[in-house]
Amino acid sequence: MKAGRVRTWILLILGPLLVGAVVLLLPVLPRLDMVRQKVSPTEDSVLVRAGERYAAGPVQRIFLGRHWRDLWTQPVRIEVLKLREFAGGLLPLREGGGLETRSLHFISRSGRRFIFRSTDKELVRLIHYGLGRSLLSRLVQDQTSASHPASPLVAAPLQAAVGLPFPHPRLVVLPPDPGLGVYQERFAGLLGTLQEGPAEMIAVPAGGGLPDVEDTDEVLPRLDSLAIHQVDACGFLTARLLDLWLNDWDRHARQWRWVAVPQSWGTLWRPIPVDRDQAFARYDGLLLALARLRTTKLSVFGPHYPHLQGLTRNSGWLDRRLLAGLSRATWDSVTGFLVSRLSDSVIDAAVRQMPDAYWQLSGPPIASALKQRREGLRPIANDFYAELARRPEVHLAAAGTLARLTYLPDGSVELVLGPDTEGIEPTSWLVRRFLPGETERIDLHAHGAIPRIIVSGSQPGEPRIEVRLFDAAGNELPLPRPGPAYVSK
Repeated sequence: MKAGRVRTWILLILGPLLVGAVVLLLPVLPRLDMVRQKVSPTEDSVLVRAGERYAAGPVQRIFLGRHWRDLWTQPVRIEVLKLREFAGGLLPLREGGGLETRSLHFISRSGRRFIFRSTDKELVRLIHYGLGRSLLSRLVQDQTSASHPASPLVAAPLQAAVGLPFPHPRLVVLPPDPGLGVYQERFAGLLGTLQEGPAEMIAVPAGGGLPDVEDTDEVLPRLDSLAIHQVDACGFLTARLLDLWLNDWDRHARQWRWVAVPQSWGTLWRPIPVDRDQAFARYDGLLLALARLRTTKLSVFGPHYPHLQGLTRNSGWLDRRLLAGLSRATWDSVTGFLVSRLSDSVIDAAVRQMPDAYWQLSGPPIASALKQRREGLRPIANDFYAELARRPEVHLAAAGTLARLTYLPDGSVELVLGPDTEGIEPTSWLVRRFLPGETERIDLHAHGAIPRIIVSGSQPGEPRIEVRLFDAAGNELPLPRPGPAYVSK
């Protein structure tokens, strides 16, 4: 009798779940395409809705979220891009390689680069192609409405206010135009942002050429191989704290470009934050709240910061590497700089950059939330610092690095990195004193041959900061016991 009741309860629970799974996965719906706008190339502007398919009733909003649906379904007048007239004429070069965003690179007749990025996204590409005709694909695609369709327009002037390279994005519609060539089928009728390429964001002297701008996967090998390549860590920290303030959680390595700034000792790579699609993202709703139990990055923009882990999950390994050399005093200084530069007037002017129809619905609450988040920037910056200070990662280039590691009587560890190459003026790329109350372990990662390491001082008793050395393959290497002076071979 008891076993029968158990089977009954199992059927009552599993039965609806199996039926629901079949309904979600059954391939009975047409495949989704990007939202297309009806537009003529002769029009100067057109009234559009960014994504009418993201409309939702009360029940759907409870479970799938209110998001920014009212903006996606709001009529707004947008400029029609004139390929033959803009910047002296635009010619398409190549399609970008983003997973969710369709992007098209242009070059003007004067040689300037521009990038078009679609406002609507292809989130269905995140799931298996065979599920593209299922109800599940609709539920996944619906989460596009969690992003703000004009977020890049607001983020750009805020980026400028703190001294970071920034674009001048504008919302445009690409018309069906022969000038699009082979790209017309995929891009005609799309709403998106048009902005300068990363190199064009950098101010150069009159008559000067464009600076050298590289992707992250091109810069990191240079940092690993030669010590005369260094990253502007303070600039990167400025950008990362701005990311937290904007609630921009999607800051993985492909969301950065790096401009080369020549120095007397080599090259300093300055960060350029790009792709602000997830600024002000709002993943609310009951189902998203449940999803956040496992995927904390699906955060909700508002006056209060979400969990730090969600805002830093996509960028954690890059943060640990590039911010390891900055002390708490530097963090405090950079945080204070941001708070002072992001004034009420700067915020109000930035949110006014979105189309008026969007501003009426979202401008005042976004401005209010940003002002409150500014007051909370110091606490979350302190939490961010503490998380990274616990186990910092310091990378030593294969050639040209001299590391000085000193154990101090109070239990702290001082690390100094500088050039080990003749002909380079004496300088230090990293000087930091790691404190036992903040740091548990320091991981030194050597690339290629083991660099010269000078170890001095005596390691105290507990508690102590552990220092470990790894080669490029991740294998741990013996670190010499400290003495009066030791130079690694």
